[in-house]
Amino acid sequence: MTQSVGPRDIVAFQDSRGAMLGLAYRMLGSRSDADDVLQDVFLKWQAANREAIQEPAAWLVTACTRRCIDVLRSAARSRTDYVGPWLPEPMDAAALDEPAALSDSLETAFLTLLERVTPRERAAFLLHEVFDMPHTEVAVALGLTPGASRKLVSRARAAISADAPRVVVEPGRHRALLESFERAIRTDDMAEFGAFLSRDVRLTADSGGKAPSVGAICGSEEALAFLAQARAWWPHYVWRPVDLARSRGFLMSDGYTPVVLIWFASTDGQEVSDIFVLRNPDKLAALVHYLGAPPCAG
Repeated sequence: MTQSVGPRDIVAFQDSRGAMLGLAYRMLGSRSDADDVLQDVFLKWQAANREAIQEPAAWLVTACTRRCIDVLRSAARSRTDYVGPWLPEPMDAAALDEPAALSDSLETAFLTLLERVTPRERAAFLLHEVFDMPHTEVAVALGLTPGASRKLVSRARAAISADAPRVVVEPGRHRALLESFERAIRTDDMAEFGAFLSRDVRLTADSGGKAPSVGAICGSEEALAFLAQARAWWPHYVWRPVDLARSRGFLMSDGYTPVVLIWFASTDGQEVSDIFVLRNPDKLAALVHYLGAPPCAG
């Protein structure tokens, strides 16, 4: 039976909302799915016997974690059947009110690596390694023993940590990179931009099968060849610089419809190791706020 939620209950939920949103986004790779999880958790909080809950924050994080695991398991088939490479929906860094120390775990390359592990491994790893939760508390959140929590984290760490990016491109160099990329697309002179790329740079394009896409390619020559072909379309769109978690890129739009998002990552802070291209219109729809309000009709 649903109980009325008083001011203290609202405050308790809001106090944990930031932590839950950060966890749910990292678990699911989608801001919209994370928001849905928080709504589900609020309804569960509303229906709970809150007077019997001694530690609301722990209860809420546990409920959020378990709901995320359920969502991931139900999405397993759709992820398996996904057409082409899968990329998380990029998150605006300002959308999460978190300490700067947590920002590494918002990088696209890191979130993509999380796809390698099971939902429970992902949850245990994030709770312990990112949010610094002791194994005793992770065990409670996942309904297992501290020893089992350690095993989950160890397996996830082996699959993730070796390839996880650790370095952010220095801001001045990042500005020069973006300026060089825009010049390359608008003028067809790829030489300057090519100097920013590592020889084994990876270009990953996510269209979900709903837009023309190259999928994934490796190597600077192949990446530059793809970008040269993109000149047939990209210069005609409106370009907007966008701030993402730990990165900055360009959102291209046709009127008030986002069409392409492109951003970059580095493993050494100098050369570009990854180029990410988002073409899936379903994921791009979440970025429409960058375009401002459309003009009124009539």
